[in-house]
Amino acid sequence: MNKTLSWIQLSFNSIFQHRLRSFLSMLGIIFGVMAVLTMISISEGAKKELLEQIERLGTKNIFIKAAQLTPSQKAAAVEKLSSGLTMADGSRILAGCSQAKLIAGLNEISAAVRGISGNESPQVVAVSPSYAGLMKILVARGRFFTPFDQMNHDMVCVIGNTLATRLGKNGNIGNLIRIEDHLFKIIGHLQEVDPLSPGKKKTAISVRNYNEMLMIPLGADGSIIARDQETQLSYHGGITELIVQVQDSDQVMAAGKVIHRIMEIAHNHVPDYQIVIPRALFIQARQTQKLFNMVLGAIAGISLLVGGIGIMNIMLATVYERTREIGIRRAVGASRTDIVQQFLIESIILTFSGGLIGVVLGSACAVVVSRIGQWQTLITPWAVLLSVIMAVGVGIFFGLYPAVRASRMDPIIALRYE
Repeated sequence: MNKTLSWIQLSFNSIFQHRLRSFLSMLGIIFGVMAVLTMISISEGAKKELLEQIERLGTKNIFIKAAQLTPSQKAAAVEKLSSGLTMADGSRILAGCSQAKLIAGLNEISAAVRGISGNESPQVVAVSPSYAGLMKILVARGRFFTPFDQMNHDMVCVIGNTLATRLGKNGNIGNLIRIEDHLFKIIGHLQEVDPLSPGKKKTAISVRNYNEMLMIPLGADGSIIARDQETQLSYHGGITELIVQVQDSDQVMAAGKVIHRIMEIAHNHVPDYQIVIPRALFIQARQTQKLFNMVLGAIAGISLLVGGIGIMNIMLATVYERTREIGIRRAVGASRTDIVQQFLIESIILTFSGGLIGVVLGSACAVVVSRIGQWQTLITPWAVLLSVIMAVGVGIFFGLYPAVRASRMDPIIALRYE
């Protein structure tokens, strides 16, 4: 133990005698560790973000979204008797797909809400009563829609937490709110949901901000959409989105294939819909992330390789400078193993110090990337530990050759070295 402490002290003395040279030799390790930690932080942040979106969208859910068609595509759809995405598609899926257990519809409405302070009007959507349970939306006060509200086309609404605050007293339960030329009674307030930050990446199905949303029963939207005679004649109860929940998350991919076939037959092969499976999006994103990690890993590996070469260079220079010292130590009884351990400890100290500095700079770099690039980053203890272990590993690997070379010196020749 005393011998090891003595070697550590000698190693620090040698490093501090050549401060600038030692620091320059550590730069490669510093930048390598910084790159590794930053890479892992970005990767873990992206993974966490994807998991958050999957949890919000539902691991058991399949989304069927109405596609935007060009005039020529609409004409082709009419010829093939496809009426677009409707709740009838949901009934077909429940009847034809054994894995499906729950269906919910959503229709986005372009409508003005009167009496709202501020420049932005809330998003108005018509939803099925099952939408809240399927998307795990909680009601803070009042209640959500019932099947009777949908069946009777009741003019009632549920509003988000932020929207209720903006409305003030007018947003209290029981009050009336005007949507276009129609009055809707407020029957509930949604519980506040942590919205995704503006910088987060969007998927094919974006997570909605329920705090700013105004919901009405599906069916009651017909009175808002059919504002004139021409629109009223063309309105057929179409919806923007259909959400299917399957019994088990492991059945999602298989159910997606069945649903695709059902929709294909029902719409006469007209591509007026898009099927999106959040779990499939997650798998695809993870594959892309792996490629991203490989590229960044290669860059970090090159930095560590260059840093290791620098460490080997400085250690070889140290061996030549201390040749006479090595001869004296060997002459007074130091073994080859003692010489190897002495120089290996010095190499490890250099890389370990560089690793610690790299961890600090890498953490700072992750914070900068998060704030400037609007990317979510996550620094985990295992990432810090892995970075330091890699740095120490480089020190052992690249410091071993100079240490062995020092131990193999002939004591007589070393003592005569000037």
